[in-house]
Amino acid sequence: MSSAHSLAVSVRSVDKAFGSGEAAVRALKQTHFEARKGELVMLVGPSGCGKTTLLSIIAGTLHADAGEVEVFGKKLHSLSHGELTRFRLNHLGFVFQSFNLIPTLSVAENVAIPLILHGLPHAECLERARDMLARVGLKGREETRPNALSGGQQQRVAIARALVHTPPLLICDEPTSALDKDTGATVMEIIRDLSRAPDRCVIIVTHDHRIFKYADRIAEMEDGRITRVHDDPSTIDTQYS
Repeated sequence: MSSAHSLAVSVRSVDKAFGSGEAAVRALKQTHFEARKGELVMLVGPSGCGKTTLLSIIAGTLHADAGEVEVFGKKLHSLSHGELTRFRLNHLGFVFQSFNLIPTLSVAENVAIPLILHGLPHAECLERARDMLARVGLKGREETRPNALSGGQQQRVAIARALVHTPPLLICDEPTSALDKDTGATVMEIIRDLSRAPDRCVIIVTHDHRIFKYADRIAEMEDGRITRVHDDPSTIDTQYS
């Protein structure tokens, strides 16, 4: 059991259902999960087992029906809507399967959005966005509109946007799904480096067995519950690929 001081994320006895009555689908069932500061944790399991629902609850974009979720010492259920919005802005970076890029903005402007929301000068926001785009292999595409990019390039833009403000908690849903081997490795090295900071944490849902080696721990999930946690990622097989 990790000490409270070392935990970035603590999920205790969380339930989440969609629908009501006999048609209700229980996505999470008394789920327990934790992630520590300074580590990269991966969630794996079959499609429909509750991985994305768990990520969304940790991110505060879904509310649990029961149980407790604590992120960097904040109990999410105790925060008002405004407090939760500010907490996500200051503490979380998101990479979800849908890229959510704004088509009327350039690639650099899309990546700069978290910095703009933090109130930094516009020129500084764009400079930092360009630097991050170069790190994910998109130097020279800064003024391109998202719909002129391939799916893999759009994924890299979404990753750059999530990383640009170096959030304490980075949450990723299939971040390498549209990337080739070399680009995926580059992105994972950037994400892993971010997780090495003592007060940061990365949680990744993935089916991509090629990136298992970047994890500090891997949690297996099935039917709405965490069933096993591997402290040595090399012990997990590739059934989730």
